[in-house]
Amino acid sequence: MSRKYRVGIIGATKRGDYGHGMDTAFNELSQFEVVALADEDAAGRAAAGKRSGAARLYADYREMLAKEKLDLVGIGPRWVTDHRAMVVAAAEAGCHIFLEKPLAATLADADAMLAACQRAKVKCALMHQLRTMPPLRHALAELKTGKFGKVLRLFGRPTDDARGGGEELIVHGTHFFDLMVAVAGPPRWVSGHLAVGNRDATLADRREGREPVGPIAGDSAEVMIGFDGGVRGFWHSTANLNLGGTVYGLQIECEKALIQLRTRSDVFIYPAPVLEPENDKRAWEKVWVADWHFTPEHQPRRLNDYIHRGNQTLLRELVEAIERDTEPTASLRDAVFVTEIIQGAYASHFAGGARLPIPLANRRHPLGA
Repeated sequence: MSRKYRVGIIGATKRGDYGHGMDTAFNELSQFEVVALADEDAAGRAAAGKRSGAARLYADYREMLAKEKLDLVGIGPRWVTDHRAMVVAAAEAGCHIFLEKPLAATLADADAMLAACQRAKVKCALMHQLRTMPPLRHALAELKTGKFGKVLRLFGRPTDDARGGGEELIVHGTHFFDLMVAVAGPPRWVSGHLAVGNRDATLADRREGREPVGPIAGDSAEVMIGFDGGVRGFWHSTANLNLGGTVYGLQIECEKALIQLRTRSDVFIYPAPVLEPENDKRAWEKVWVADWHFTPEHQPRRLNDYIHRGNQTLLRELVEAIERDTEPTASLRDAVFVTEIIQGAYASHFAGGARLPIPLANRRHPLGA
């Protein structure tokens, strides 16, 4: 029987807030007791305290870490600005960590967080909820049996909204690259290209995103990633091509089938390695999972419900990793690989599109910190 974990939550109202539901992620889970919450914003702190059920509230997360005997800390801000300081402080306090993504703006920050957790021997998992979606897990379980043959290629396409290019490379790329790592294992090399309009992006195109996610450049981005066994990953993003969310998805090309993850965690399987529009005997088949796509009242689930359920699966599996001393689902190590890909795309672009081995030799971001 798992013991009960004392939890503290760190949020930052108006500065990344609580990400995708950190303030309610622990609700209904018997393994956890939210004993404290920290947020510099008084009104935000009070509201989040009610949502989380936290017994005590703090304006400074450092004071919370010093006064409370916490087992686990949920770090909620989606802004990456303070992730390094928060993770290092939580690790030094001996706390396991559940962290909102993206991990970091730079590999230097990612390395520091990984080193701090390794020194303290604490586990850290990120809120990469797509990893947990039952339809995808069902399809990947079938993939592991050999039913679809060997994985050949992975293709990712985000929303292509106004953030397309450099901003989506980190904001949505974090999900896609995490999924690619989940399917194909650690990345071995990366190549990237960024453009502004019809020209190559330059260092002079460096800018900040709509939210603090580190330095970015380009309104279109292309990334190619090499994995073991000859598997290749491809990711493309172009600003302002949004078609109402219909482009968002990850496709896994196998020897005998295509597996496609769509928005709201829907998964479809096509019984051939390429689409055959002229063959009316082959069609996409949706993966249905009992009690997943609809509520007990037979209503379609809302997106926030999928995210909440994903967070809770990640938390349950984080507890399993703590108690078995294994790597958690969506681990910090995998998030460092994701950061290698993102920063590596820039490094490759400014090296003329060269294929750069991972881990990158130069841990400094080519656009500056």
